[in-house]
Amino acid sequence: MIRSFAIVIAPFLAAADWPQFRGPTQQGHSDAKGLPVEWGPNKNVAWKVPVPGKGWSSPVVVAGKIYLTTAVPQGDGPKPDLSLRSLCFDAATGKSVWDVEVIKADGAGLPNVHSKNSQASPSAVVSADKVYVHFGHLGTACLAAADGKIVWVNRDLKYAPVHGNGGSPVLHDGKLVFCIDGADRQEIVALNAADGAVAWRTPRSANAKKSFSFSTPLVTELNGLTQLVCVGSDIVMSL
Repeated sequence: MIRSFAIVIAPFLAAADWPQFRGPTQQGHSDAKGLPVEWGPNKNVAWKVPVPGKGWSSPVVVAGKIYLTTAVPQGDGPKPDLSLRSLCFDAATGKSVWDVEVIKADGAGLPNVHSKNSQASPSAVVSADKVYVHFGHLGTACLAAADGKIVWVNRDLKYAPVHGNGGSPVLHDGKLVFCIDGADRQEIVALNAADGAVAWRTPRSANAKKSFSFSTPLVTELNGLTQLVCVGSDIVMSL
């Protein structure tokens, strides 16, 4: 399975970095001017490159490099093994900088994924010289931004997803934070960014009829207090 990744001609390459899902403030806001409002196969496209596998993660851009994730089937059949990968491209040319397998997933043991989802849906987070990638119940990892060398991988947080993975992680104060909202477990988890060890876990308190959901924590500040706003099924928590 091959999908295409394209970049639209715009001042985007010279604009501010976009280091995580929905940008630097998590609001989806950009102050870039003169962005194109339409594009097509031969209109306003600077370059286009193939990307192996299937992944719904949004690209993030830092220092002229683009980072995303994908899940590449290893063979045919209804449930092949998956190579969960992190990729880096040069934003100016589309040239591949590195392509690294982060996790090898046993296909026979994978739960079903919705046809409109993939096993590589959460977006990466880039900070300084590190890239953090999250594959939901399949694991989380930190890589060196320069060459993709794996710094650490955490595969200890097992839970039962419904329809696959969704919410992206956020990085704050040396912690990588994400929501776990599966059929059997609902909580917010923080990993130490330096080594991937669990720093803390806070369970959800709701008793929702359908407990699964897909959300990304929002880092915000009110009256001098920094909060992590985490939405789940029938609940909004601020930590």
